[in-house]
Amino acid sequence: MTRTSTIFIIFILFLSIQVNAADYNVAYTTCPAISDTASRLSCFDSYAPQITSGYEPLFGFGIDGLTSHEPNKLLGRTDSQDDSEFYMDATLSVKHPVLTPVVDQLAKMFDIDQESNIPRLYLAFTTRFSQYIGSRPSAPVVARRYNPELFMRVWRDGVHDRTNPSYWDFGYGHESNGQRISNSLAFQQALDNASVDGLPALSAREGISRGWDYLSVDWHKQWNTPLLFNLDGLTETHVEYRHYLGDGIFQGKPEEYNDWEGDGLENRPRSNYNGLILSLQYNLRNTECNDLLCFDKVEVIQQTGYARPFQNNSTQIELTTNFAGLPFYLWARSGYNSDLVNYFKYTNSWGVGFEFYR
Repeated sequence: MTRTSTIFIIFILFLSIQVNAADYNVAYTTCPAISDTASRLSCFDSYAPQITSGYEPLFGFGIDGLTSHEPNKLLGRTDSQDDSEFYMDATLSVKHPVLTPVVDQLAKMFDIDQESNIPRLYLAFTTRFSQYIGSRPSAPVVARRYNPELFMRVWRDGVHDRTNPSYWDFGYGHESNGQRISNSLAFQQALDNASVDGLPALSAREGISRGWDYLSVDWHKQWNTPLLFNLDGLTETHVEYRHYLGDGIFQGKPEEYNDWEGDGLENRPRSNYNGLILSLQYNLRNTECNDLLCFDKVEVIQQTGYARPFQNNSTQIELTTNFAGLPFYLWARSGYNSDLVNYFKYTNSWGVGFEFYR
C-alpha cells in the first residue's frame, strides 16, 4: 500500500469543505430573531442544503449531495483461486460533488449550456473487503480494494430527464489493496506465520501490496428503445478506458507482480489484463415493482488489457431481481482481475447476495 491512508483523509477533508459557512452564518444571525416558531423553522430550512432524490440507475448520476458511485454489494462469493471456499464480500462506493461554485463559474466563462450540459466535479471513494466466516480461524477481514477518484462529469442529451442519463467522465484515480508486503523476506515471514496459525498459504499472498495511479475516460449512454422483444425497459451502454501510469502523483511507481511471488520471471503489467471495459445493461423495468418477484436488470461486462487487446479477456454476467422488496443478485465471472492481488491469474468466480444500486 502506498499513501492510501493519506488519500482517504484528503477525501474526507474535501467533503468537509463543501459546507457553506456563509449560509450558516446568515442563518444563525437572522433566523433566531424571528419570534413565530413556524416562520423561524422555515427560515432555517431555507438555508439547508437541497438534495435531489429520485430514480437512480446502476451507475448513478446524482448531481448534488452524497450518492452511490459504483453499485454497493453484499455477497456470498467463491473463487477458483481461493480454494473454492465461500466468503462474505462487500463493496461500498460513494461520490460527492466538490468545488461546485467554482465549476459553475467556469462553465459560464466557457459558455456551457447549464440546462443540457451541467458539469460537476466529483470526489468518489470505493472500497471492497472480504470476511472468511467459518472457513478460517478468527474469521479475518481482508482488504481488497481502496479506490479514491477525482473526476469531472459532463451530461449530454438532457440532464434534467432523470430517466435518461448520458454523460462523459474524465478522471484521475488511485487504486490499491491496502496491504503491506513488498519484499521477499516479508512474504516468507507471512508464509511462516500462516503455517503457525493454521491458515492457508493463500492468506499470506493476500498481504502482497498492489497499487496504481491512472487516468480515466468513461462514456455512458441510456437508450430509450428496448433491446429484447419490446419488453418494458431501457438499454444502457458503458465504455471505460483506464490508463495506468508509470509514475503517479499518489502511488509513484506501480506495485505489480514480483518474481519472488513464485509465478515465474515474466513481467506482468496490469495494462496487459485490464484498462478497457465495455458493459451492456438491460433494465427490464423502469417502473415501480408491485409483484413478489420482479426482474430488474441483466448486465454483461467485458474487460481486456489495452497493451494486449483481446488476448487476456474477462467476462462477467449479472442478474438483479426484486424479491419481496430485496435487490437479490446473481453474479458470475470468468477471467482476470478477480482481485488486485491476483489480477494476472485466470479465475472463475460466482456469488449470490444483494446489490444496492439506487
